[in-house]
Amino acid sequence: MRLRDLQDRLRAHIRGRISRGELTGLALSRQAGFQQGHLSNFLNARRGLSLESMDRLLATLQIEVLDLVEAGDLQRRPPAANAGLESVATVSLEHAARLPRFTPEQIGGAVSFRKTFLRRLKANDICGRSDWLRFVTIQLDRKSAKAMFPRGAAGAMLLIDRHYTSLDPYRPRQPNLYAVRLEARWAVGYVSLAGDHLVLRPRNPEAAVETARLNRTRRYSDCIVGRVCHVALEV
Repeated sequence: MRLRDLQDRLRAHIRGRISRGELTGLALSRQAGFQQGHLSNFLNARRGLSLESMDRLLATLQIEVLDLVEAGDLQRRPPAANAGLESVATVSLEHAARLPRFTPEQIGGAVSFRKTFLRRLKANDICGRSDWLRFVTIQLDRKSAKAMFPRGAAGAMLLIDRHYTSLDPYRPRQPNLYAVRLEARWAVGYVSLAGDHLVLRPRNPEAAVETARLNRTRRYSDCIVGRVCHVALEV
């Protein structure tokens, strides 16, 4: 990867954390030992950083270079015949729900999708996740599979778009299918709001409807891991 691309991803990472209120540009510049104007010029792409300055920023942010690398970049370069494919990391739902990016140890494999398919998927992010790795795949466990399919389909692979956290319909008059985090567990289903509760309706009509209480510190979007945009199931 070129240094310029790496710095672009660092900019996106910092902007994302600032937009989510996790830090401020002033505090970051002070902690890293930069003048505020120096950091501002970097974030607005008016200048680059030396390797030493990048190291200082990474240390202050408590991240490593690998946290800025796309999961597909960690894979070996595919042969020319696969040039039209992109590898999407397979991770646990717990990691998908809370981590912007993943270390090699957190990646359990990869699933290939056509680049043209991934590029045409529309994002609708209201959580400020521009610095998050957008696509991940997860594998359904038995309980989640039962809520998805009447006969169960443990092992089904779901492609999750973590840049789609809005409840706006992706297609007119069709509900979106989401992966969500409910308290200490995760589930997959159709999401709606009822007062101060998030309602999760499973795809399987025989499975139970679940709810999660919302408040000032917990918005509905905080529960959403992302939109399910592809299901792969072996039969």
